[in-house]
Amino acid sequence: MSMEIYDTNAWVGSWPFAPVGHVDVAALRQHWRAAGVTGGLVSSLDALWLLDPTAVNAELIKATQRLAGIDPLPILNLLDPAWAEQLAALLRTKAVKAVRLAPGYGGWKLNDQRAVAAASEIVAQGRQVVLTARLVDERHEHPSVKVKPVAVKTIARWIEKVPTMTPLVQGLGRWEIEELAKTTDRFLTDLSFMEWMDTVGVISQKVDPGRIVFGSLTPLHGLAAHVNKITQSPATMARRRALAAGNARKFLSA
Repeated sequence: MSMEIYDTNAWVGSWPFAPVGHVDVAALRQHWRAAGVTGGLVSSLDALWLLDPTAVNAELIKATQRLAGIDPLPILNLLDPAWAEQLAALLRTKAVKAVRLAPGYGGWKLNDQRAVAAASEIVAQGRQVVLTARLVDERHEHPSVKVKPVAVKTIARWIEKVPTMTPLVQGLGRWEIEELAKTTDRFLTDLSFMEWMDTVGVISQKVDPGRIVFGSLTPLHGLAAHVNKITQSPATMARRRALAAGNARKFLSA
């Protein structure tokens, strides 16, 4: 079955607590191809923990320039006093279609006014916002590092404060997604923290399938298992194609 698969949740770089990681974009691309993934958004694990991730973001953007179908997803850390200048530089870069916010890993809170200001500016410049609510199940984290996931209520209030934004929220489990869906329909989600016999069917009961995108969380998760959620779903071919790539394409071109 031929199908474009666009991964919205892929990473390069090293993870400090386990021997996993794609050394660079070329290695990720090879890994993708082996599983039938044609491209996607890429963030850097090395930028995740930095107060000022500018240099790592720049390296990522440069590495993706000549690779068709692979788009950089730089990370902004609002704890840095110069975050506004850093964001302005990212938004001047045509290759940047979206910006990732990862408050738990950057050391700041989503209920900070800066989170509203940053998101407002990103969408005002015609780009999209990707929120990382969780990367690793907190029950399995390294004992010396406990990063709490962003609370659903906090996410809902943040979305409400930026009425022009429909963010892609990644890292929520089924019950968290259902809780968020009771509050707002102004968000997209991937399925990286959900695993059921028919994951697509289960989540589609609570979230419009047009707001579900493919995300693998590679290399922290196994890529093939996430691909199977789409390719082996009993959903119609049209819906599977939308979830595999179509919805993400619409999100990034909106």
